[in-house]
Amino acid sequence: MRPFEAKTSTRRARGTATPSEELRIAVTFRRPHDGLGPTKLDARLSARSVESVRPDPLDMDRALFEMHRRGFETSIRGKLTASIRGTRRQFEKLFGTKLERFTTDRNQASQFQAFYYPPKGAPWNPDPGVTSMIDDAYIQWPHLYMARRRPRRAKPPARSSARGKKNRSRVVKPSPISPQVPYFHLDVPQGVVRMLNVGPVHEAGFTGKGVRIVMVDSGFAHDHPFFVLHKYQSSIALAPGAANRDADANGHGTGESANIFAVAPDATFIGVKVDNDDDPRAGASMLEGFQEALRHSPKVISISMGYDLRADDGVAPLTELPKSLVALEAEIQAAVAAGIIVVFSSGNGHYSFPGQMKEVISAGGVFADAAGRLSASDYASAFQSRIYSGRSVPDFCGLVGMLPHADYIALPVPPGSEIDADNAEHDATTGDDGWGVFSGTSAAAPQLAGVCALLLQKNPSLTAGDIKAALKSTARDVSTGHANPSSDPRRRGTSARRGLDGATGAGLVDAFAAWRQV
Repeated sequence: MRPFEAKTSTRRARGTATPSEELRIAVTFRRPHDGLGPTKLDARLSARSVESVRPDPLDMDRALFEMHRRGFETSIRGKLTASIRGTRRQFEKLFGTKLERFTTDRNQASQFQAFYYPPKGAPWNPDPGVTSMIDDAYIQWPHLYMARRRPRRAKPPARSSARGKKNRSRVVKPSPISPQVPYFHLDVPQGVVRMLNVGPVHEAGFTGKGVRIVMVDSGFAHDHPFFVLHKYQSSIALAPGAANRDADANGHGTGESANIFAVAPDATFIGVKVDNDDDPRAGASMLEGFQEALRHSPKVISISMGYDLRADDGVAPLTELPKSLVALEAEIQAAVAAGIIVVFSSGNGHYSFPGQMKEVISAGGVFADAAGRLSASDYASAFQSRIYSGRSVPDFCGLVGMLPHADYIALPVPPGSEIDADNAEHDATTGDDGWGVFSGTSAAAPQLAGVCALLLQKNPSLTAGDIKAALKSTARDVSTGHANPSSDPRRRGTSARRGLDGATGAGLVDAFAAWRQV
């Protein structure tokens, strides 16, 4: 019997939360020579070993055809895995099980959501006609965005899920210039450029030109006057289930993408939207978003989303990767093995995955005050992975604000979007002005992705290891402050100190110093 896995960031559904009857499912496959697949291995995959589990394409075709005959549809395929969709009843019939409703906590996913998953003790009697042809199939949980911190307790949704309609009906045209707020903060692009020491790289003529960055996020409303004023160019793709190509009812992707443009304004930017503003339940899984990103031949992938891998006690990190995330792990490892630089947020008090994978760049947080003094952000995660031996998170840092809200970088968002309205309660902006002052490690990841593009423009032959080494050896040391206490089982927060430390890794990235080194 399959073990129950919905351990963290979820609870049994109560009230009127209604899950979608359409399930987002990840399928892994068997390798030809011995029939083993990624979920059956007795060791974690790495970028070096991932090729050993590559399935035969014809075997994948045959397995997906059999699932199609039983009513499932393939939404997108990766190199090693496939994403499929089917109804709750189809899943229960195929796998001989019963699904129950679970919910994500608000701020733990794109919004408060209910979803179906097998509860502990559920029967598991799969149809051998299909399961003999695959490694396994797992329902995908909703992801979370890394602009927000981990909440202390579950909260009900604050508004109706019909949030996209309000945004699209609004006629307010925001200013291209960020509003004035009565506290120290950074603007884009100037503030981020200054604090990451990007200016000298731009002055030398390096702006990321020719380097393809794919960012996977909620959406990208790049018709905002800020992007128009700066003549930033982008193209937008929809992951399976996503809708409204030029909208972003959440606001997360639009705002955080400004960090990439600040650092690498001439990079080839492709945004992969995963949200469905009309029906949030129908949006793409994180795996589907990553698989879509791979279709655009990226050199850098930036993702400010993930999962909080926390044990049942709500404090300790998990010691094993849930099987439902193995498909995503495999696709990320295959991407790194193919030479793609993959950047993830380290989390905001979360034990984030995939941010804790060894081969990715894990972006942590440093706060630079008005005088330029650096300290570890107590909003950003820092922890020792219990899943990947020897892995300390983060590698190094971008710019992130402090608790309680990380109100730090003024970023453009669609007027009336979720972040615009929610952050107005504390960031001294208004709820429909098209601006929010926020950050989180959601901001750090695209900042670092932009720096990677600057290095790759200068030296296209750089590997992920080369870039990590350059950024690590040239980062500005941070020796004061501590990371988010929620990412520390002791609840104290990992402290910064001179040299490499658990709170900030190597410190705050210095773009010019790294650029000179490569």
